[in-house]
Amino acid sequence: MIGTLNHNSKEVTIIGAGISGLLTAYYLDRRGYRVTLLEQKQRAGGLIKTSYSDYGMAESAAHSLIATPPVVELCKDLGVELIEPKKESKAKYIVRDGKLRRFPLTVGEVATTASRAAFVRSTNGNGQTLDEWGRKHLGNAAVEYLLTPFVRGIYGVQPEQLSVAAAYPSLSVPPGQTLLSSMMKKQKQRSRKKEAKKRVAPRFGMGHLVSCLSSRLDATLGPRFQTGHSVKVLPDAANLILTTPAYAAANLIEPESVELAQSLRTVRYTPIVSVTVFVNRKDFTRAVEGVGALVPACENRKCLGILFNSSSFADRVNDESNVASFTVMMGGTTQIEWLDADNEMIWSTVQSELLSLLGIREVLDLVIHRWPQALPQYSVDLPKVWQTAKETWCATPGRMLFGNYTGQISLRGMIESSAALS
Repeated sequence: MIGTLNHNSKEVTIIGAGISGLLTAYYLDRRGYRVTLLEQKQRAGGLIKTSYSDYGMAESAAHSLIATPPVVELCKDLGVELIEPKKESKAKYIVRDGKLRRFPLTVGEVATTASRAAFVRSTNGNGQTLDEWGRKHLGNAAVEYLLTPFVRGIYGVQPEQLSVAAAYPSLSVPPGQTLLSSMMKKQKQRSRKKEAKKRVAPRFGMGHLVSCLSSRLDATLGPRFQTGHSVKVLPDAANLILTTPAYAAANLIEPESVELAQSLRTVRYTPIVSVTVFVNRKDFTRAVEGVGALVPACENRKCLGILFNSSSFADRVNDESNVASFTVMMGGTTQIEWLDADNEMIWSTVQSELLSLLGIREVLDLVIHRWPQALPQYSVDLPKVWQTAKETWCATPGRMLFGNYTGQISLRGMIESSAALS
């Protein structure tokens, strides 16, 4: 979140009712602000929604989130029931040589990684990409088979397209230190032991969280919560928060700050195709249990990764004894052509990937969600956009930007940022 509130007024206008706008409106309304929330589409919630086929639920975007205290408190207040993953399904896999592996590095590669972490000292890391950071402090194998599948699964990009400062600032290593020594110093500086991160999901899908937020705001804001309301010119408001994507914010801000508008238009977005697949368990040729599998780019496969939906959480399918659910992630910056592929091509490709990687013979049904601008790219240029915002339009109290491009890309992170707004 960029900017500060104007505390001389309790009036707030929020433009954009995606998840960031809904969260901002919810927390400010609870704190006594008179909130107006405007959304040009007929439906609030942005990319996050849950649909249902004859076989079970299909998530359009996020599937789960980390149960930090603000997340748990929000869901409790909204009446959203959270469920934990099945205890027997904790395994996470990375594909190497066409096979699922719990840990993909060889003994020799582990030795190289450990040696670099312990002995290679950092130089000036300003503007460093995750690829540069990884090859320096971990080695090539760790980049190819650990970092690359991880960031492809989260951001849909390659490590060379991510900035350490923007995406993973906690990984920065001060000049003269090794990765290992830096990590040990940071561990000592922590005042107390951090609790283990626990992943949860709404029992009735992520869309249920969005609908509960929308319903609460319908009740508390009344006519000040408007969907189907297109804003062409920024209103004259003491507090104005833009919770639209960067490119939409640029169009609104341009009359007031050409410099920031131009900077916002440099934010690039990654296309993602999310395919929820339902299969009959009788078509399994081997057991498939766990959380999911990530795919390194060097494997040259057609997918970024596969989530094992019904293996991870209950109530993802209507008949758990006979049907299983998976989500195959496609596209990203390396395979943008999948955005334009027809349903038949996606169906045959998904079926081929499931057979090859998981040994599943047939597909019962699938639900396809195409997002041309799914996720912002946390590139080395993004911190420059943040700085420009702070020095221009957002320098005035009461002028703020908030979205998945302003520092928190995860739903958990956006909940925590909204909860901390004061």
